[in-house]
Amino acid sequence: MSNVVPEPQVADEAPDPLVLLAESRLRMLRKLAEMGMELAEMGMERARRALNTETDPAKGRDPTDFLAPVSRVVRLTLAQEEKTADKLRDLRAGIVREKEEEQTRTAERRQAAAEEREAKVRRLVIQAADTEIADFEVMEGIFAALDERLDEDEAYEDFTERPLRETVERLCHDLALNPDWSRWDGEGWIKEGPPVRPLHSEFINKQSRTPITWQWPRPESGQPAHQLE
Repeated sequence: MSNVVPEPQVADEAPDPLVLLAESRLRMLRKLAEMGMELAEMGMERARRALNTETDPAKGRDPTDFLAPVSRVVRLTLAQEEKTADKLRDLRAGIVREKEEEQTRTAERRQAAAEEREAKVRRLVIQAADTEIADFEVMEGIFAALDERLDEDEAYEDFTERPLRETVERLCHDLALNPDWSRWDGEGWIKEGPPVRPLHSEFINKQSRTPITWQWPRPESGQPAHQLE
């Protein structure tokens, strides 16, 4: 006889209707199988008593007459119970698999959001520094100090989950920056016209019809670039 028992639902999970239905049917089939066995045992007992009381044993009822129909019902019930148990197991496995996949997707979305927030915080702090620092070497120090704060300073362990201005303002304070907060619109610095050059840019306040950051004409050729093959 099968002893399949439905597993209890996890308390913090909303029960799935199909799982509930399969569990209910499995309990009904278990009860039906148990009733069938009780009937079979009762029939066999009655058949034995009838045989013992008959003066002519040939006139007694064959015990298999009681057993055959009940036995068939029990066998069919047990077969259906096994199928239902298999279906219930597959349903639960599917729900667990779907839940795990959703948890993975949620974790990936959170990771992507955290990376996006970190990139935005870095960009806003660098933009603030660009408006104050004219020395490129000092600016390189800001880059390194910013990395250090975000990677090692305990105060920024959960900065991707905190309000944007709070994080940017705190970083600017820790990096000794003094941005103009009147240019803050709630999500970033207000853009004023075309992109503004950083104070440390090699192009700031310079007009030239030839390259500024490398020698012209190229020393290896002695010719302007447009004459090279």
